[in-house]
Amino acid sequence: MLRRSFAAVLSVCALAACGGKDAAAPAEQAGTTTQAEAGAAVFVTTDCGATVLAAKTPVDAGQNAMRALDRVADIETDSGGKFVTAIEGVEQDTDKKLAWLYYLNGKPAQKGAAESELKSGDVEWWDLHNWENECASVPADAQ
Repeated sequence: MLRRSFAAVLSVCALAACGGKDAAAPAEQAGTTTQAEAGAAVFVTTDCGATVLAAKTPVDAGQNAMRALDRVADIETDSGGKFVTAIEGVEQDTDKKLAWLYYLNGKPAQKGAAESELKSGDVEWWDLHNWENECASVPADAQ
């Protein structure tokens, strides 16, 4: 009789432990969803936003800008991965002074893409245009 009672108590405890874990799972999942919603984004264009190569795409905050771009688009780099030379098959053209330049939240980036960590809410915008001329306006998706 004592053994049956002990077995019953163990069964109830085991079920309660499983139920407790299941009850905690939605809270953990909700935390993950909130983290993803509070991410950054990558946007890729040419000619100061005239042509969109990669629509504004959510990415995780906390990674560097180069890694985020690589997850969103097919890229080619130079100098050990420090400089972007092509995005989605569109190459820079140094003879025409066309280069891939990137911006954070609509402003020229102050660090290299491999050194710049994206924060929650950041928009990383890459654009292929003449490096001697800043874009006259910033596309809405790049801000």
